[in-house]
Amino acid sequence: RVVMIAADLNSLVNNDIISHVSPPPDKKLFPAGMKTNWLKPGRAVWKYLDGGENTLEEVKNFSQLAGQLGFEYQVVEGFWSRWSEAQMREAVEFSRQNKVGLLFWKHSKDLRTPDARKQFFGLCQRVGVVGAKIDFFDHEAKETIDLYQTLLKEAAEHKLLLDFHGANKPAGEARTWPNEMTREGIYGLEHRNAKAWAPINTTLPFTRMLAGHADYTALHFGERRKETSWAHQITSAAIFTSPLLVYGAHPKNMLANPAVEIIKSIPSVWDETRVLPMSEIGELAAFARRNGSTWFLAITNGATARTIKVPLAFLGQGKHQVLMASDQQNDAAAINIERKTVSSSESLTVALRAAGGFIARLAR
Repeated sequence: RVVMIAADLNSLVNNDIISHVSPPPDKKLFPAGMKTNWLKPGRAVWKYLDGGENTLEEVKNFSQLAGQLGFEYQVVEGFWSRWSEAQMREAVEFSRQNKVGLLFWKHSKDLRTPDARKQFFGLCQRVGVVGAKIDFFDHEAKETIDLYQTLLKEAAEHKLLLDFHGANKPAGEARTWPNEMTREGIYGLEHRNAKAWAPINTTLPFTRMLAGHADYTALHFGERRKETSWAHQITSAAIFTSPLLVYGAHPKNMLANPAVEIIKSIPSVWDETRVLPMSEIGELAAFARRNGSTWFLAITNGATARTIKVPLAFLGQGKHQVLMASDQQNDAAAINIERKTVSSSESLTVALRAAGGFIARLAR
């Protein structure tokens, strides 16, 4: 059991005790640890939340669109199991031409025996699939917790990435088995029963996310977003950490959105995270996150409209080119795009509608 205690939200979010009390990776399976060459984080498209046919042609279409977004992966639902191996290879090869890797969905009940796992993981490796989304664990009995470990080990032996869905929250497995790229264990966009998302989305970064990565299946422009704005939805992709960052929106809807340039550029891993002082659990999540030399300022608002002033002191020296996506105050299903040049001595004034958001990319 772990208890985290910190002086402020920034220290809490950056607490790494769960990783430190977990065993390091097996050097035989991961010779370079987290930097082992086949462990490649990235963004993924997924057809389940925003339409699409259960066909080979649609998988190829999604891969082509993912390539246009610059996304690295596609998660394919269980209809792939009706394909011949030749069709599987066709989907894999077409996707590879678009620089997209495929992950195949599988029910955990079908992977309870050594022979079943050997057959499935062997098939994935043989046809060129890069990983699997394994679903419906649904409880924390010892045999289930043991199954996670077995699946991670045997998938690693086949150099496969894993996404656990219908799963409990993480408990440090991603350090020991860095092929675990994400897992659910979170109340995300797949769930339709939420009455309002804004109070949830401004709480999760300071509660569930402390345990580790989460497959929230972020970003939706349709009715699943409920009261939240487009800017709120885009911002969630930058705040909810997931090395395999699975997007809920149809790729054609992301490509058609005025904020597509920002969407394309949001990474799935970060070098540095700073929780800004105006953050408050359940009310406002304001994060400055850096990947390489590029910073993202991501602010997700709760149920109360507000205007905040954000100092840019986290930036390095020199001028930064800013691309911003902010709320339209009179329409949650619209977004303002603006460009400007700033330095670390300046501040940004951000007007947030109720359940709104703001995201900015700041690059030299």
